[in-house]
Amino acid sequence: MTRLSLLRGLLAFSIVSTALHYTHNFVRVSDYPGGFPGDTGVQVAIVVFWPLLTAVGLLGYRLYREGRWYPAHVCLAVYSLTGITTLGHFLAGNPDIPPFFYATIFTDGLAGLSILGFVVVSALRRDAPRARRRRAEPRSIASRGRRMSVPPRGGVRRTVMGFCCSTTAIDHG
Repeated sequence: MTRLSLLRGLLAFSIVSTALHYTHNFVRVSDYPGGFPGDTGVQVAIVVFWPLLTAVGLLGYRLYREGRWYPAHVCLAVYSLTGITTLGHFLAGNPDIPPFFYATIFTDGLAGLSILGFVVVSALRRDAPRARRRRAEPRSIASRGRRMSVPPRGGVRRTVMGFCCSTTAIDHG
């Protein structure tokens, strides 16, 4: 199994689990303990944050597929909160909900922790591609219709008979 197919499976599992749980949480908000910031506040948060975080997770998948590792890892770590925060229901008490939806609290947490674990392992693997630092390209200026190299910061630049000379590079076109 490739890393990409593993990630695809984890995301699919998480999206299905959180969709079921968040939908039930929206419809039966009064069955969940806590009440902060109130039933309507919870419902608004679900309508705003579940789609938003799911989009961030899908963006993370796309970035990972394209080999853009660092932004992919950031997006996927943020998305993992969708599942991990579901475990917060137990901070305010024990929800009085049907067993199926009770189980989705745990499947959400498991999915979120699995995605976060995937991110950590992926980022730490020795054979994982690292973010490349871009090398500074030589700066240039136009002088008398010719492009002349400009020395890096701190280099010495002199003008001799209309030509720009430096201690690091000379380009006579």
